[in-house]
Amino acid sequence: MKVQNFIAVAASILLLSACGSPTRKDTSQTMTPTTKLDLDDPRSVAEATIVQRGESNLTTIYKGPNVAGNPRDQLYIQALKTDAGNITYQIYIVVNYTGVWRFYNWAYDTYGKTLVLTNMTRDIEVCKRADCSQQEFVILDVTRKYLEENMQKGLRFWLSAKKEKTREEFLIPSGYIIAFMSLAEK
Repeated sequence: MKVQNFIAVAASILLLSACGSPTRKDTSQTMTPTTKLDLDDPRSVAEATIVQRGESNLTTIYKGPNVAGNPRDQLYIQALKTDAGNITYQIYIVVNYTGVWRFYNWAYDTYGKTLVLTNMTRDIEVCKRADCSQQEFVILDVTRKYLEENMQKGLRFWLSAKKEKTREEFLIPSGYIIAFMSLAEK
């Protein structure tokens, strides 16, 4: 009887220790940065780009690292590649600010070209007395050709708002675009 109890306890300990063991992370679908991000270096940007399968498992998502000048904001390129090989490119922008809603409604680049802008969400982060911290999330739909045209000099563009006559400037460096485009092609 004591031998059976010992075997039962040993088997239980073995099973429970397996539950607590760390699982091996699947790194085949994501790339993580190993060094400080250099936005002008295609290799550094490529290492920081996240590559993963979409929820439907019919697409691969490429999400570039954040290149926003303000640490509270977000600016990155994302590509969705279907298993059939079709790729769509988007520039994601999240702007945080204090004051009244800006209602971003127009985007244009250095050459005056209007970019297709989609307002995704507007959110109030926090209000203190009369001041509120606002957040607006917009997406710019761009083509591969457009990104290729801006690979050598980088992409500079502006968001304009209905209210407060606000204009925000953004820059995506050339090395970032080169690295991103080479990854999304694979």
